[in-house]
Amino acid sequence: MSNPITLTASTSWSAEKRMQLHATFNAWISTCSEEEYLHLMSLREQVAPGQVCSIVTLVRSYFARPSLVLPSSLVQLMQERNLLPAFAGATYCAG
Repeated sequence: MSNPITLTASTSWSAEKRMQLHATFNAWISTCSEEEYLHLMSLREQVAPGQVCSIVTLVRSYFARPSLVLPSSLVQLMQERNLLPAFAGATYCAG
């Protein structure tokens, strides 16, 4: 079992960016498949076993740990809304 990630100050986002990410997540969650949802819940369990974990923490973890894979449709939506650097998700989307 992996340890939860400790986030540093350098990963903090503005309140506006966090609100944009939550709005994007809410849009995604209303249209995602059950498989995508279960994938995200599995990722949440890897990041914060047995704990509450926000989407902001999941996305930060995605940047910090290349082995983590967000659902491609969520990555795509975040890229469309300019919430990810251009390189983020390239490995997963290519695979």
